[in-house]
Amino acid sequence: MRTNRLIFMVAAILLLTSCDSKRYKYEPYKREMSGNKQEISKTTFEIDFKQTEGNLKTIHVNINGNNSYDAIFDTGCSRVLISSLEALEMIKQGTLRKSDFIGTERAQLADGSVTEQEVYNIREITVMDKNGKPHTLRDVAAMLEPNVAASILIGSAVIDNLAKKSYTVDLRRKVIRFE
Repeated sequence: MRTNRLIFMVAAILLLTSCDSKRYKYEPYKREMSGNKQEISKTTFEIDFKQTEGNLKTIHVNINGNNSYDAIFDTGCSRVLISSLEALEMIKQGTLRKSDFIGTERAQLADGSVTEQEVYNIREITVMDKNGKPHTLRDVAAMLEPNVAASILIGSAVIDNLAKKSYTVDLRRKVIRFE
């Protein structure tokens, strides 16, 4: 009797394990169609993210073709935010120019305070998808944060333009899927 229970439990565990591995099989850019056919979506792509100790998600971005950074994927931020340190680095490299200055704008911070910040035109922001294909947005307004310790924030100005319909965050696979 004990042997039968043991065999049953082992069989159940093997069955559940094999079902689980098929359910989470990685198949990017494919959408189930009727029947067993699958179609590759040309408008859907995924990018990797890293999760920080503070539970923030960072994505790798290239700004103005020559500057690569890990930036915080911030759905609560309306624009792109760069610190004065990154701006200085880009000015030294010639990828951010005086002619990119747009003006100043009032911004409300997460704590409710309102500040006046400089706004610059970022000529291009590029993210690479999991297949190595670049996705580039052009002429994105970015606010300059005077705090040199501030992280680059990628806000809805970029997120909404990458996601034509929607985006989802897969915490288990550490990818953001844009449709």
